[in-house]
Amino acid sequence: MFGRLIAVVCFSHFRTLDPETADLARELIDASDAQRSAFSSFVNLWMGFNGWMECVTDAATDAEMITALANHQRLTEAYNELMRNSPDFRERVEVFTTMWPVLNVRDVRRKLGRDAFWRFSREELMAEVLRQGVKLQPVGWAAGDTPTWPRLLRTIYTIRCNLFHGSKSPENFRDHELVVASDHILRMFIARSACFEWTDCCVEMDGPQSPVEAFTSSEG
Repeated sequence: MFGRLIAVVCFSHFRTLDPETADLARELIDASDAQRSAFSSFVNLWMGFNGWMECVTDAATDAEMITALANHQRLTEAYNELMRNSPDFRERVEVFTTMWPVLNVRDVRRKLGRDAFWRFSREELMAEVLRQGVKLQPVGWAAGDTPTWPRLLRTIYTIRCNLFHGSKSPENFRDHELVVASDHILRMFIARSACFEWTDCCVEMDGPQSPVEAFTSSEG
């Protein structure tokens, strides 16, 4: 049996967009920094990032986009360079990992009940999660493991899914810290890697595209 195909990433596609459409992604990210709420900031940031992801992968679902970008060598190298040479970025990632793994809240509710977060302590909950095979990210994470680019991206995506599905509360300290960390780290990565400006060896299209759909979220 053949494995699932991974979408081909072409960074140059973002530069073939209609300028107003490409500017929308950048404006969403810039506007997110001015939001009063960390949750609103992350929502805006993710919408801009999601539009860029869909454009450069041409994938049909969020899950396919994440898989393509998580496995991309250039993004991995950019992340590794930041971890080596940007102490503030590395520190934020390391603090973030102290809150890993992050549970898929919908899967928790499905397998352990909607009251699981109140019924169990964190230790009891994690034991039940492992026993029932609840989805989480990073898969197989243990304290002291290395926070790689695929692990980071997939964990931030899980937090995005939990938030967009109404499973994060600004009143909950852990939820707030997870969203703030995701917002800061993803924003720093986009700005310092300058990935929105990357080009590659893909064949350019004849004219600018105007895929407004790039800024609507497709469920993976």
